[in-house]
Amino acid sequence: ADGLAARGTFTEQLQAQRDLVKASDEYYQLADKRYRTGVDNYLTLLDAQRSLFTAQQQLITDRLNQLTSEVNLYKALGGGWNQQTVTQQQTAKKEDPQA
Repeated sequence: ADGLAARGTFTEQLQAQRDLVKASDEYYQLADKRYRTGVDNYLTLLDAQRSLFTAQQQLITDRLNQLTSEVNLYKALGGGWNQQTVTQQQTAKKEDPQA
């Protein structure tokens, strides 16, 4: 049940983080323009860049957590990984590319 509930939570969290990345990128672009025109100092630009990188890194971490949670849910529901089956499927595709 926790895994199923987490799916909705991760979707909301990822969207919020994407919004933060977008806002951070806009802030960085604005800080860059302000620096290039001499309105602001370089420290402000660096701070905006740091904020953007932090937001992007958190988005990647959130996505990794979502995928890990999905794999754990799949395993809990009885799914698994069978390397032999995957190898057989790949071999069949190579032998018959129309399959």
